[in-house]
Amino acid sequence: METSINPAQAERRRHRAFTLWPLLSLRSDQASDEVIDAAIRDSARPAGTNLWVLMFAVVIASVGLNVNSTAVIIGAMLISPLMGPIMALGYGACTHDYALIRLSFRTLCIFVGISLLASTTYFLLTPLTMAHSELFARTSPTLWDVLIAFFGGAAGMIGLTRKEKTTLIPGVAIATALMPPLCTAGYGIATGQPDFFLGASYLFLINGVFIAFAALVIARILRLPHHTFPDEATRRRGRAIITVAVVLTLLPSTYLAYQLVNEEIFSANAERFILTNFAEREDVTLLAREVDPKTRTIMLTALGQGATPALEASLNQQLATLGMTDAKLKLRHPSQAKLDITNLKKELQRDVLRSTAMASEQNAARIVELEARLTEVKKVFAELTLVENEIRAQLPGLRQVLVTGALRVSPDGQPRLMVLVAIDTPKRLPVGETERLKRWLKTRMPDSEVNLVMGRVTT
Repeated sequence: METSINPAQAERRRHRAFTLWPLLSLRSDQASDEVIDAAIRDSARPAGTNLWVLMFAVVIASVGLNVNSTAVIIGAMLISPLMGPIMALGYGACTHDYALIRLSFRTLCIFVGISLLASTTYFLLTPLTMAHSELFARTSPTLWDVLIAFFGGAAGMIGLTRKEKTTLIPGVAIATALMPPLCTAGYGIATGQPDFFLGASYLFLINGVFIAFAALVIARILRLPHHTFPDEATRRRGRAIITVAVVLTLLPSTYLAYQLVNEEIFSANAERFILTNFAEREDVTLLAREVDPKTRTIMLTALGQGATPALEASLNQQLATLGMTDAKLKLRHPSQAKLDITNLKKELQRDVLRSTAMASEQNAARIVELEARLTEVKKVFAELTLVENEIRAQLPGLRQVLVTGALRVSPDGQPRLMVLVAIDTPKRLPVGETERLKRWLKTRMPDSEVNLVMGRVTT
């Protein structure tokens, strides 16, 4: 049977459904179109101030990368003006302002050229030439960098269009990291390492394309006014150029992300396999391990009677049964390897920490078990004390009463309380009173085995 809904009820339901919409609106604190346009154009100009700040930021970022200081790199990202022309590109593409697109592209080329020149010069002059983790981190961009760039650019465009400026822009500058990739590319040029140059340049390209694309999307959502109204053919050509740029930038990062995920999975499976097979072996001591996910190899340096070719063959067979058919494990003696003392120390420290952690877990479990037993014993003795007081209340003329007990394991494996009740009376109790006391004790402690002793009690 259908229930009819009157128009008033339907209207109330529609109202409730859209109650959250005003909370998601970006128009409540949006600046005027003229203010937004002026701010974006100002950030796209290669003014003297921007050029000087850019050079200072390049040097700061290069020093941070050179000495592996994350804090210094973040400081460089905060003052870098690279974000301005990139967001202006997206804004210009949305509003069909071709003059702004040309200006922004020219400014961006100038900024990139100055950044590469300054960073290359710094790395040619510095005596510190070793690459640290902060440099390596900018050479392998993946799909996650695409996501960071897009959502960071979207947040930056929203912040740029607000009446009151917030901390969004500095936060976006840190998240998207435009300056460090350019400085890493300069390091690649200065040291003659094309891998650093190509990887860092691609990361900068990802950040630039997707920040601009995010700015375009947000400008469309905000319905910022067009500066020109091109014909349909020009519109289609513009959309095609944007689509091609986005897709060509996205595809390599997707492939690299796929590779990275596979490598991480292989490394995790390899570590788990090593731990499972060597954690409890006493005839083999692992001195070092090298897991190379790119070549799918596991190299183990081991010592002990069990480190034999038969063990190596058995381990490779187990790898195949676990689905790691393309993996190859090799077991070698320390004499066959050039041991890295640093890595050896790390391996030994890892084993010590693992053993310490396992011992700590066992001790913690034992402590919990003993605490539970102690709590049970405390309950038992509190109960026995209470029984002793009740006996004294029933037989006030007693000389002495002793109620004690012990937990024992019965043949069926269950713990059972054995209770001894010893009573010292001035004169022998009547048989009926003794039998009554026995029945009372059995009723009072039905799960315990109670033994009553009448006579002289000594303590």
